[in-house]
Amino acid sequence: MEKVFFAVVGVRNFAKEHINFIKQLEEEGNIKLGAVVVEDKRKNFESRKELKREGIEIYDSFSELLEKGKKLIDVITLPTAIHTHAPMAIKAMESGYNVLLEKPPAPTIQELDKIIETEKRTKRFCSVGFHMIHSRTIRKLKEIILRGELGEIREISCKACWPRFKSYYTRNEWAGKTIYDGHIVLDGPMHNALAHYLNNMLYLLGPSMNESASLKTVKAEFYRAHTYIEAEDTSCLKAEAVNGAKVYFYVTHASERTRDPYMEIVGTKGRAFWEFSEKTKVVLNHGEVLEFDNQGVNPHLEVFRVTAQKQLGLIEELWSTPANSRPFVVAINGAYESAGKIVPVPRESVREFETEDGEYKTVLEGIDEIIDEAFEKKALFSDLGIKWATPSTEINVEDYKTFNPFFSR
Repeated sequence: MEKVFFAVVGVRNFAKEHINFIKQLEEEGNIKLGAVVVEDKRKNFESRKELKREGIEIYDSFSELLEKGKKLIDVITLPTAIHTHAPMAIKAMESGYNVLLEKPPAPTIQELDKIIETEKRTKRFCSVGFHMIHSRTIRKLKEIILRGELGEIREISCKACWPRFKSYYTRNEWAGKTIYDGHIVLDGPMHNALAHYLNNMLYLLGPSMNESASLKTVKAEFYRAHTYIEAEDTSCLKAEAVNGAKVYFYVTHASERTRDPYMEIVGTKGRAFWEFSEKTKVVLNHGEVLEFDNQGVNPHLEVFRVTAQKQLGLIEELWSTPANSRPFVVAINGAYESAGKIVPVPRESVREFETEDGEYKTVLEGIDEIIDEAFEKKALFSDLGIKWATPSTEINVEDYKTFNPFFSR
């Protein structure tokens, strides 16, 4: 059986997960971990030793992989820092490799467009690690929508409360930054930890199975409760797709409780309800109810399976690409332009304390309930009369090509 050989850049944090995903799939026969880039030999001594024992090729740098890996590696995976995604993906494709690029694909639309241009010019492919697009439930929902069973989609909304401790923001140098080392990062919940769930909504509204919906307008608000970070930790967004559907998104890293992503879809012929556990319910107006789950299929693994299938020529189209990620990046860039600034929440509305487990936690008072109310009313926080909330400006993004946070229109 022909094999697809993957190389992973990195060995820590999410790179470790990439290595584990590939190893889980090796038993299926057509996927193999061929190489890993390990730059810090001292910090990663044990991991490096174990990988070498398993016969994995070790490269000391990304450049060395590009130079020496051509006869061994088919696909390079890039679970690297957000601001490195575009330059590394472009360099890999220009060097003759296909790429599996971790989400978010690029912090600015101009960087993403360079990735898309490089794919076309080099005849290489770039798969994007939006693993939830590979979910059985999301894809089944998309099929139901495309068949017209929900009718015309009027609105789609999602909310999530994922509190993050100080350790989350100190795990690397760019976490919680909007700009790092002169590069745009935009490391807030909407663009990183909860990016999948905004992308899911845009994907579900797309006109075909592997397309996402282009946007007409975006309006968003960004807030910061954590006192020691630069980026936002709480945000809300409403957008309108070119097909007229409304999109609503409410997320925070400063909640009292953890509440996983929850999505509702409203169509002219019915409604759909999706939970993070992937329990999905479709209620049609004529009384029929459909219920389904992910059938035990891990969407993280599907990312690698689908990438391998593309490499082997078994499928024509990848499921998650720079092209169908473009509306997501437009939404993010438009949201930052709309908000104009990240508003610090007044200290009297914030609690910061050490938990019983020794973690340092930040809570924005009342945000759990505020998100519930905003989700129910399909409103931005400033519409609710919240004392610290600041109104924003709606941005037209129909022909969006450049994002520059240092220049406002």
